[in-house]
Amino acid sequence: MAIAYEQPRPPHPVAFDIAYPERLSRGLIFVKWLLAIPQFIIVYLLYLVAELLAVMAWFAILITGRYPKSFFEFGSGVLRWQANVLAYVFLLLDEYPPFSWEPGAYPLLLEIPYADRQSRFRLFIRLFAVIPNQIVLQFVTLAAIFTTFIAWWAILITGRYPRGLFKFAVGTMRWHERLYAYLFLLRDEYPPYSINAAARPGNEVLSAIIGLPLFVAYIALVFSPALGLLNGGNASVYVARQELTTPGGIASAPPSGESGQVRVTLLDYNDDAPAPPRADVTLEPGYRLVAFRVRVEKSGFWPSFFTPYFFSLRDCPGNVYTVDSPATSAQGAQFRVFWRGGHLEKDVYFQLPRGAAPCELRYFAGRGVIRFIFQ
Repeated sequence: MAIAYEQPRPPHPVAFDIAYPERLSRGLIFVKWLLAIPQFIIVYLLYLVAELLAVMAWFAILITGRYPKSFFEFGSGVLRWQANVLAYVFLLLDEYPPFSWEPGAYPLLLEIPYADRQSRFRLFIRLFAVIPNQIVLQFVTLAAIFTTFIAWWAILITGRYPRGLFKFAVGTMRWHERLYAYLFLLRDEYPPYSINAAARPGNEVLSAIIGLPLFVAYIALVFSPALGLLNGGNASVYVARQELTTPGGIASAPPSGESGQVRVTLLDYNDDAPAPPRADVTLEPGYRLVAFRVRVEKSGFWPSFFTPYFFSLRDCPGNVYTVDSPATSAQGAQFRVFWRGGHLEKDVYFQLPRGAAPCELRYFAGRGVIRFIFQ
């Protein structure tokens, strides 16, 4: 009776390797990052183009099932050039990388075979599937950075890269190249959770199932402070003009209002304020600089954010003035996210015509507005 044997799955098709160098220069380890700066600039620009071509290739695969060959050659070439530079700066090779992505121009192997057909279905799960792989790779990369630090000292003392650390660094780069070949749509095969050359493709569907809730959680984390703007209401706070114009008049009982999970308190007012140090302020003819000292605090459970550019000022005839950006930005804190709590004190500057009096300071808080009305 014939016995059928299941053929083992082949390894991941993206091949990456670097031959171990027996000797490395002690002197170059001090200057490799500096020498690689022109390479980094070029790779960064090429990378931006490759990302754009990958987006275009997504639609091409959706329609035709094929990756445009010229796009593929460009994307795989950029990854090879990037790998050359990373191998150099992470001390794996002493040869300076060529300004080229041609295979064989550098003692590094990166082969990404062209696939005649690609899956349309995978286009829709790739974004989710890559998330857990990317997270795990980040931890592996941190470990590789630490081992590179150890290798730096080993090269300085012995002129050699420890073989075990070299194998780990090359394996980390192999994982990186497989992942980005997948992200750039160059290959359908899911990158394995492994640094080994013979590792087989990983489980894409399971990774997508894990990645989907992680993606949703990330989006919720990013946008949750903005959602706090939906919880606000209008607040009108009346301030006696005498308290506003008298030095220290507001400080005795600072007025405050709350909306959109943010409480704003008016601490002080300077009617003819000097520009902050190092602020490039150009006053309009006939205008003066006025400054409101405010304290911002988080209120409520939901995360929220603050930016001084949500303030506006109205004079008594109703003219509206926006924040003076150079003066306000010179103090920093142009954008602050409040999670569980936190507070911030800041001067908010406006250019106001001489002779004009401020009648209302507003802070936009999403569904609501905090209004300080001076009367």
